Amino acid sequence: MQIIHSWQEAKDITELKGGAITVGNFDGVHMGHEQVLAETNGHASAVDGPTVVVTFEPHPRAVLFPEEAPRRLGHVQQRMQYLQEAGVDAVLLLEFTHALAGWSADKFSRQLYDTFGFKHIHVGYDFAFGHDRKGHVDDLRLLGDASDFTVTEASAFEMMGAVVSSSRIRSAIEAADFTMAEKLLGRDYAIAGTVLHGDKRGRQMNFPTANIDVADLAHPPVGIYAVRANIDDRQWDGAAYLGYRPTFNGRTLLLETHLLDDAPDIYDQCLNVSFVERIREDRKFTGHADLAAQIAKDCDKARQILATD
Repeated sequence: MQIIHSWQEAKDITELKGGAITVGNFDGVHMGHEQVLAETNGHASAVDGPTVVVTFEPHPRAVLFPEEAPRRLGHVQQRMQYLQEAGVDAVLLLEFTHALAGWSADKFSRQLYDTFGFKHIHVGYDFAFGHDRKGHVDDLRLLGDASDFTVTEASAFEMMGAVVSSSRIRSAIEAADFTMAEKLLGRDYAIAGTVLHGDKRGRQMNFPTANIDVADLAHPPVGIYAVRANIDDRQWDGAAYLGYRPTFNGRTLLLETHLLDDAPDIYDQCLNVSFVERIREDRKFTGHADLAAQIAKDCDKARQILATD
């Protein structure tokens, strides 16, 4: 899958023309998104062309309404991975700016067509675009009639009596309802990120941890969790701490994962941590000895949970 970062770069790639495209944020690439992507792939096959996704980083609301910006369901690298797994041929990953937000719907749709010369565009049921989100599917159809491309709109994808949406998944995650989150995502709920160099306190207590920054991500309540972790095809069972480390007066929210029965050197690698079950709440301990004793109990509990999951 090609990842492109500018209109001009995309326009210069001739093999991306004449296919089917879709546009959206695709936060989490959940089951509703998977439906749109699968249908776009079908339209691309029908016109014998590529499937192209146009998406944005950062989230538009983070630029336009930063105080209301939703926590993301994953970092952009995860989004690209899931789009690739969905069979997409190319992604135009546009930086979302105030300037881009000011484009009219007509300007944006004409730029799309001038760049990709697509034969079909397929959009989500609630798709809106352009300045103040004034552009809708009927505007695309008018341009399509003039430019000889066709337009379709996906139906809302419902599961368990409601539309699958990123906000619904965030609510499930924030309630630590990982069964619901997994159903709506179509995969285990996971946080992925680069393993950071920390202060090594866990190692000093014989419980080394792989630490990931979770800033701006949707996350479950702070506490201890039974997890499974992997880097590509290397997999581990684990016990993870999500919190601010009150015992050490911490201020930064971190995900610290202890890999059970192994201590690999994985600094600076991307670790994927899938949540299975909450073990307990976060609390402050009086010292290292009390904390180490509780960590040992948490690891035993994680082993029990993962052995029966």
